[in-house]
This record gives sequence, structure tokens and C-alpha cells, in this order.
Amino acid sequence: MKAFVTGPTGFLGINLLQHLAKEGWDIIAFHRPTSDLSEVKKIARVGYAIGDVRDLDSLLRGLPVGVDAIFHTAGSVGFLLPEEEKSQYEINEHGTRNLVTAAFARSARRFIYTSTVLTYDFSCGGRITEQSPPNMSEVYPYIHSKYLAEREVEAALARGLDAVFLHPSAIFGAYDKATWSQAFEAVQRGRLPAAPPGGASFCHMRRVAEAHVSAFYKGRTGEHYLLGGVDASFLEVTQAIAKILRRRGPRVVLPAPLFRLFGRLEYYVSRRLGRKPVFTPDLADIMCETVLCDSRKAMIELGYRPSALETMLLDCYEWLLESKTLRVAA
Repeated sequence: MKAFVTGPTGFLGINLLQHLAKEGWDIIAFHRPTSDLSEVKKIARVGYAIGDVRDLDSLLRGLPVGVDAIFHTAGSVGFLLPEEEKSQYEINEHGTRNLVTAAFARSARRFIYTSTVLTYDFSCGGRITEQSPPNMSEVYPYIHSKYLAEREVEAALARGLDAVFLHPSAIFGAYDKATWSQAFEAVQRGRLPAAPPGGASFCHMRRVAEAHVSAFYKGRTGEHYLLGGVDASFLEVTQAIAKILRRRGPRVVLPAPLFRLFGRLEYYVSRRLGRKPVFTPDLADIMCETVLCDSRKAMIELGYRPSALETMLLDCYEWLLESKTLRVAA
């Protein structure tokens, strides 16, 4: 079996490559010229193609004819600084359009697309299922760009593309350089005196990577699968992180209006001091929401197996220490 993987050096990409290699797949890692390949080079059965999903010609050069699976994990994720938000549309929406075009041109067998649970409407506060309405709001560029990317794949599906959609929720695990792993540093440095009022269904990246391979074998064409796991408040998660770090974590929850204000103050002060903010205004707003999802469809059809919260947090923590991303004083 041969897989073409976009975003191979990212959080999901490395976990997915490890699982594909373990399962005996031959892999083509499609990466940018500036990508750090140090972790990828530790994985067997990987070949390389250089390019950028925003460049259709590079995709056509890198994608062989007739690969068994395209795993489209490349994306601009999270709630970025305002000056970075335009790139999310270029990478997520336009990059996906290019890859779909290349998939048709090179007769790819299946297309596994990685989206997010946030492309479902969570504004009503209920538990999200695959039957929940889409989130068409344009307020958050990350969510809106991923929604538009899904529409690109849906349009290709109508033209005969064999595609499956996966929607992970909030993810912890090894190789996380820029998303939820930042909670460890925030707790470690005491930059989170109070917890956000929201919560989420938390999933483990290793299980998410396994679900991607299962989606190739077992996923039904055109179907969407939610990948959640442990339902927890952000207070519970930050307290669990504080326990691992042996630090004093937040003990109280700020009401949503105060947390939004705190997030904005932290953002503007951090930028003024020239340090990376813990929150952007958009992220502060999202962390006031509780986004829970139902993973039963993925569990039944894909064999998806959620992990315990402690398991995913320890996986993240041990990698942070190993990579020296986080230094813990004795």
C-alpha cells in the first residue's frame, strides 16, 4: 500500500507516519523545503516530495499516479495572530482545492481529509453528532477556512472522489509544538492564574492517527466521523497538568466576560513585551465555550478507541521533556 501524506512534519503527520510505517505502508511525505525532517527521518518506509499545497504544480510533481491513499493532514491550525489569519485561507481552503485537483489528475484511490469538530455548529451548547448543522460563521478564520476546505472536498465527492472526513476534537499527545501542549508551559510559568469557563471532548493524537488508517479501510465514502474522547472542563485539564508538573494550577474558573477580558489583556501585554501570547482574542473567546462531541459512529465503524485523559497528557508531557521543549526545574 502506498500513501501520500501532506503535513508529515506536523502534530498529526508524525503520529500518522509512525502508524502507517508500523502497518507496512510505503509513504511519500510531501513537505515544504524549510520543513524540519528530523523526526520523519527516524521513521522507516518514507520517501520525500518537496512542495507546498498552495502550489498546484508542486503537488502534481510530487503525487504519483494511482496511490492508494492521500492523507491530507496539512493545515494552518489554531487561532493565530491577526496578521497570520489570511494564510489560513490560503493553506486550508486553496491548498485543499489544489490537492483535490491533483488527486483527480493522478487517479488517487481514496482521499482522507482531516477537518475539525469546530466545523459543526456548537453554538447551541448540545453534544455534537455527525447530524449537527455545519458552522458557517465567518467570525473565526481558522474555523471558517476549514469549513470552506470541507466544501472543496464535498464538491469533489460529487464529481466522483472517494473521500472520507475525520473531525478530531481538542487533541493532546506527542509532537505537539504549537497547540494544546502550550497549556503545560502556561501552567509551568504561572501564566494561567484562573481557568477558562469552557470545556471540550479531549482526544489522544495516537488514537486519532490510528483512526485515519482505519478510515482508509473501513470508512464509508462521503461519511464524516467525529473523534472525541474524554469530556472535561478546562479547569479539570489544567489541574491534571499541574499535578503532572507538581505545580500549583488554577483553582478557580473565571466567568466568561472576565476571561475574555483577561485573555485580551494577556495578549496585548505579551505583544508589547515581545513575547508569544498564551491567548489571542479569538482563542480566549473559544475557551469560554463547551464543545462536546459524540464519537460512537467512529467507535462502531472505524474501531476508534479513545484514551484516558492521563494517558494523553503524559504522552504530551514526556515528549515535551524529551524534545527539551519544556524544562522542569527540580
